[in-house]
Amino acid sequence: MAEPVSQEIELVLLLSLPDPRPDQAEAMLELLNTPLDWNQVLGMLTVHRVVGIAWHNILRYVIQHRQTLLSAYFLKSLKVTAAGQRLMAQEQMSRTAEMQRALADAGVRSAILKGGAVAAMAYPDPGMRMFHDNDVLVDPDRLRDAVAVLQDLGYVQGSWDYATASVRPAPRRQVLHMAMHSHQTYSYMKPTPEATVLECHRLDVHFSVDLMTGNRSDAAVSALLDDRIELRGLSSISPIDMLIFSCVHFAREAVHRNEVMALKDLVLYKLVDVVALLADRDLDGVPERAAHLGFAREVYFALHHTDELFTDRVPAELLDRLRPDDLGYLDEVGEGEAEVHRWRAPMKQRMFDIHRLRELDGDLSIPVLGG
Repeated sequence: MAEPVSQEIELVLLLSLPDPRPDQAEAMLELLNTPLDWNQVLGMLTVHRVVGIAWHNILRYVIQHRQTLLSAYFLKSLKVTAAGQRLMAQEQMSRTAEMQRALADAGVRSAILKGGAVAAMAYPDPGMRMFHDNDVLVDPDRLRDAVAVLQDLGYVQGSWDYATASVRPAPRRQVLHMAMHSHQTYSYMKPTPEATVLECHRLDVHFSVDLMTGNRSDAAVSALLDDRIELRGLSSISPIDMLIFSCVHFAREAVHRNEVMALKDLVLYKLVDVVALLADRDLDGVPERAAHLGFAREVYFALHHTDELFTDRVPAELLDRLRPDDLGYLDEVGEGEAEVHRWRAPMKQRMFDIHRLRELDGDLSIPVLGG
């Protein structure tokens, strides 16, 4: 039987819920008035990119008790971070909408993945969802036209140089390698000196949804773009497709060796997105849509682990309909088609364990963090 997690982790999970039940809000308040390690709580909320949701919940359920709470001083940091996050989200989304209008004028279909689109469709306040870049999906046969539009708008492929506040152009060989061996282009960036918070607008252009591979998924891309919707000035894939894509995003990064090495495999906001996208939707067609797109295993992977962290948020019937015969892949770390490690610690402990790579030592020869 798995060991219980700390009170700090339990509080982070409660604060991360997009819409906690009354009993969960009461438990949240009780923990916020308990002597906890607030350094740990703030650190986990920050690393897992859920500060905006935490502050939203505190405003709804906690703030009226701030004069007597043991956590009152800690809450001020959440307020400041959430305010900056909301402003950045607004600046990101306005520029993304402008970019999509330019693509549409050129006859290029596009849809936003993750980020601002999830913020707009799944959260009551878009500022609750942190995002630093913008993922846009285009038809693979219109990629050249999309690139021409971005270049005309002033976007350059490269990385942001904080010292000079400019884009450092990427070497051509890296640009070509990424396009050939990935599902997206090298990032496009455009400085935004007129913005209050945002330094540059970053775009990752997707031409496949078979993430973390060089495989092409033209039929799936076309299906997603055929069913796209309009919301808050953005053209986005549909809510059900966004749920499926969010599951794929989590599943692919959770098992990919390089993401594990970089500790990017397990970040809580990805599963919080799943919880938010599940709420108040007709989910009956999800298994068939996931199978049609070729991602049924990934969807079950993400929903299974979401259910581990957030009990009763994933419908049992949905899990039953998606469950594959072999569940061994749920705890694997892979490199290509090869399995290189099988986790022993359960997801609820692993998600918050910054030293989880110790378990892989010997499998991947990873140095021990903090050693």
